[in-house]
Amino acid sequence: MATTSNPGIADLYSEIVADLIPHYDNAVLLPNPQLIANQYNIEGAVGNSLQIPITNSWTGPVAAINEGADVIAANTQDFGPDAVTLSMTKQGAGTLVNTEALEDGGFNTVRNAVVTRLSRSIAQSTDVKGFNTLLTGATASPTDAYDGVIDLTNVSGLVKGDLSTVDVSVVFSPEAMAYGVKRQPTVKMFEDVESDQHQMVATLRNGFARTPSFTGANIAVGVQMARCIIASPSFTEANASQKCSLDFVSRGVAELRSMNAPTDESGFYAAVVTPVHEFQLASELNGVGGTSGGSIGSIAQDAANRALLEGLIGQAVGARFYRSNNLPQGIATA
Repeated sequence: MATTSNPGIADLYSEIVADLIPHYDNAVLLPNPQLIANQYNIEGAVGNSLQIPITNSWTGPVAAINEGADVIAANTQDFGPDAVTLSMTKQGAGTLVNTEALEDGGFNTVRNAVVTRLSRSIAQSTDVKGFNTLLTGATASPTDAYDGVIDLTNVSGLVKGDLSTVDVSVVFSPEAMAYGVKRQPTVKMFEDVESDQHQMVATLRNGFARTPSFTGANIAVGVQMARCIIASPSFTEANASQKCSLDFVSRGVAELRSMNAPTDESGFYAAVVTPVHEFQLASELNGVGGTSGGSIGSIAQDAANRALLEGLIGQAVGARFYRSNNLPQGIATA
């Protein structure tokens, strides 16, 4: 609840409340229906988690069945569901606004600074939590690329010892994860009369859960509908085989297609890459420092020229490309 005797601060609080969600929505990447198809809003409901049913994938091809024969006996498709748990946790960020800051810095300057810091902080924490969940099944950031925590299949083929540190990018189906929200971004304010300050706190409660393609008798043997790309974290990497390449992305797409992982409505998977991997891919597309063969030979020059627009760096090899600073970067391999 906002409590203040200063009309300028009251106006500031009112505008921050109005601006926080739009700024958060512009800054956050993952809570996007194009990237995550299954989204759940449980605001106002009892509890902080929900169970998402996961069913077996189908089998085939179906053999010819004679007239009058038992169809179920000939081709049983067990669609008995299991479930994964999607739990909501709280993110938050706070700031102190001195009365002098409003007097000396001006209303618009202070408003923009507070909204930017609060919205981007909780947006970043949301994306970090989501990418960690996709890569590892947990929210904690991985500290080693080959310590068994990142359990997605690595399509780069690079193994422990090839590089001392790496960046990790990811290719995934829009049904690889589910997203839930219990509390939308909210701002609260309190006036600290003793310090002549105003405390402003932004919070939200949300969560992610991996939703594997259920292929066995229980959820433990489900197959994740995502692939990671472990590659060099260096802008100046000279070894082409250690750079993130279109071939790696294409391999990830092909593996997802082979397991019938769903695409978005336009038939694409999402490829989210780190800034270094974005540079390596753009260099390959533009023929600067790229490989001389492989998939690049089939990429039209106009695709190369669409290299970065508001986080989307183009569409090639069956994936829409996005850049994010919230993937694991420069992590160890030992």
